[in-house]
Amino acid sequence: MIKRKRIERKLETALERSRVVLLSGPRQSGKTTLARGFLNSESVNYFDMENLLDLERLSEPFTALAPLKGLVVIDEVQRRPDLFNILRVLVDREETPAQFLILGSASGNLLRQTSESLAGRIEIVQIDGFTLEEIAEANSDTL
Repeated sequence: MIKRKRIERKLETALERSRVVLLSGPRQSGKTTLARGFLNSESVNYFDMENLLDLERLSEPFTALAPLKGLVVIDEVQRRPDLFNILRVLVDREETPAQFLILGSASGNLLRQTSESLAGRIEIVQIDGFTLEEIAEANSDTL
């Protein structure tokens, strides 16, 4: 696995400042791997929108998300755009003890949806392809 320390630091900083952080980037760029460094994917606070069980758990999204505490990760959030309005309601409530890290494949549509629903409430961290610094000569065989 290739470490993405620069992006990790950006995420840590964003999570210190914001109740909702979007990690956006192309498919297979390491978004899920980075998120799993912050929260184990076996946690009840981890939702993968490509997992049928997690989709079922979010069949009533407000009921499922409202009681959660700590960091909540929602992976592939672009598959459930209805969640953005629910997140807005949750983060506007003072008694909501959760913070949300949402992951999505980069698209203009995803960024437009988040900026419309979560304006002023979200910080966006963009992840791109691997940099030369990240892969370095020692890691070139990994790729």
